[in-house]
Formats: sequence, structure tokens, C-alpha cells
Amino acid sequence: NGEAEIVLFEECSNQWSLSRPMLSLALLDVEAFERVQHELVSQGQGTANNPERAQRLRTCFTRLMHDVSPSLEPKNRDRFTQNLTVVRLDFQSRT
Repeated sequence: NGEAEIVLFEECSNQWSLSRPMLSLALLDVEAFERVQHELVSQGQGTANNPERAQRLRTCFTRLMHDVSPSLEPKNRDRFTQNLTVVRLDFQSRT
């Protein structure tokens, strides 16, 4: 959970290096990744009392996995990292 919060919400100069294990963990344990998403949406970064922000975060998580397949091929890792960058910038620009 902590790694996801750092990558999504905080200024992170090593986002690329954190995105690689993040994808591996998300693919290794899909249920745990979904729990982390749920926790962040329901309790994290000011979303608990802000339904609009919570919905925006849900949308970000959906976009994060868009066109990402369940593999660790370099092209797929790059897609995940690109998605993460776009989602992160979009979420931060609207908060």
C-alpha cells in the first residue's frame, strides 16, 4: 500500500524503478492489488469524505491497467509505466 501511495500521490523521482516491481506484484496477487486500490479509494489521500475524488481515483486505477496484459514482457512493462505516468499526472493536476 505504501509503495502505491508514493508512486501515485507524492513527488517521486524514481517512479520508473518503482513501477517495475509494482506491476510484478499486481500480476502476482491480483486480489491483493485490488484490496490496495480499494483501501486507497476508501481511506487514502482525502478520498474518505470526498466522493468525487474517490471516483476520480477509481477511474485512475482502471486507466492504469488499460491495455496491460498479464505478462512481464518489456513492452507490457513499458505500457504499465506509461499508464502510471499519465494517471499520476492527471490525478495530481486535478487535486
